[in-house]
Amino acid sequence: MAKFDGVKGQELLDVEEQKDEITLIFKDNRFLFIKIENGKLISDSVPE
Repeated sequence: MAKFDGVKGQELLDVEEQKDEITLIFKDNRFLFIKIENGKLISDSVPE
């Protein structure tokens, strides 16, 4: 999954929890957003 190559092996600095969403914050200001929409797990990373 090339979409997540930017976070592979990066140090995880923090985890933020919100209703139906978890944000993983990695070293070098990389974010991975994980949420549930319509019963499906959706993920997005910034920057990609």
